[in-house]
Amino acid sequence: MENLTEIQKLYEKIPKSKCKDGCVKCCKDMIQVAPEEDERMGGYKWDGKCTHLKDNHCTVYENRAFICRLFGTSETMQCDDCIPERYLTQAETKKIVSEYAKLK
Repeated sequence: MENLTEIQKLYEKIPKSKCKDGCVKCCKDMIQVAPEEDERMGGYKWDGKCTHLKDNHCTVYENRAFICRLFGTSETMQCDDCIPERYLTQAETKKIVSEYAKLK
């Protein structure tokens, strides 16, 4: 559980973002998740898209993984259909991804 707390602290470093209705671009790529995130999401499977994607909506949005939260909020992972509070710089993105990788 301690690892999940540390991952949640990283979530707080990611700017909030508002996606346009029906935006599912981040759901079309296979991702890696920490075991704690996998458990919170009720498992993760990829079958050409995330299996949590139903009718163009994420069914585990509040429990989505780190990379799902990061997508569209970074200069290096921009999305035309996402409007973040601000973009993380490349340096900020590299740092937060490195911190996540150490926890994973």
